[in-house]
Amino acid sequence: MKLCMMSCMMPYSTPREITEAAVYCGMDAIDWISTNDTDPALLRKISEDAGLKIVAHTMIKEKFLNYDKTYMDDFKASLEDALIMGAPVMMLPPFPRKGDTTMEEDRNAWIEYYAQAYPLAKQAGVVLTLESTGYYNSPITTADEVLQVLNAVPGLKLTFDHGNTATADDPVAAYHSLKDHIVHMHLKDWKIYDTPQADTTPKRNGKHFADMLIGEGDLDIRTFWDQVDARCKELYVNLETRDFTNSYSARESLKKVSDLLRTW
Repeated sequence: MKLCMMSCMMPYSTPREITEAAVYCGMDAIDWISTNDTDPALLRKISEDAGLKIVAHTMIKEKFLNYDKTYMDDFKASLEDALIMGAPVMMLPPFPRKGDTTMEEDRNAWIEYYAQAYPLAKQAGVVLTLESTGYYNSPITTADEVLQVLNAVPGLKLTFDHGNTATADDPVAAYHSLKDHIVHMHLKDWKIYDTPQADTTPKRNGKHFADMLIGEGDLDIRTFWDQVDARCKELYVNLETRDFTNSYSARESLKKVSDLLRTW
C-alpha cells in the first residue's frame, strides 16, 4: 500500500513536524489539507527536503458553504496553491452547505460548482476530484450520488473515501461501481452503534459513528483492500486516522497503522 500523510491528522503541528512524522512512519507522500497558513512554496520546499512527494492538495475554504458569490475566488486561489506545490491532484470536498437547503439542492449546487471549476483545473493540468463526505446531511455520499455528479461533469475524478462511503452505502459495492473514476484513496475507521453514545455523531444510515484508529473499529478494511484491483492498489492512500482518545501521540498512532497496512 502506497501510504500518504494527511496533514490534518497532525493537529497543532508545524509543517516540518508533519513531514518528519511522515518520514518516521515510512510514508513517501503527503496531501496538504489546506496550506496550514503557510506559503505553498515553503510547503513544497519542506516536503521536498524531507524526500516526500506532494501527491494531492485538498482545499478547505468556506465561501461556497456560506453562499458568498465570490466563491470561485477561493477555488482559483487553491488551484494556484496546488500549482505552486506541484500537486497533480486537487480535491474539492462537497461538504453540506449552511442553512436549510435539502441534500438534493446542495448536490445540484455542487454540480454547478464542479462544472465551473473543472475546466480551470484541466487548463492548469491539475486533476480535480471530489469525495464522498460523511455528515448526516452530506449531499454526495452514496455511489449513485457520486455517479450523478461525475456524469454531469465529464472528466471530474474521484478520491474514494471508504469510511465516509460507509455512512450511507456499502463501501465495497460502491468501490466496484466507481473504481474506473478513482485517482486517490482515503481510509478511516469507525466504531458503529445503533443508538447515540459518547463521542458519536449520527450518520445518514441511521447509525451513530465514533472515530477510531484504523484497525480498532468496525469497518472490515482488510476485506475491502483485498478486493481493490491492481490499478487502484497503486494509488496513494491517505491515512485519515489517529488515536482519538489521545492516549498516545498522533505520530505514534500513525506509525502503528502504517506498519500494519504496509504488510497488506
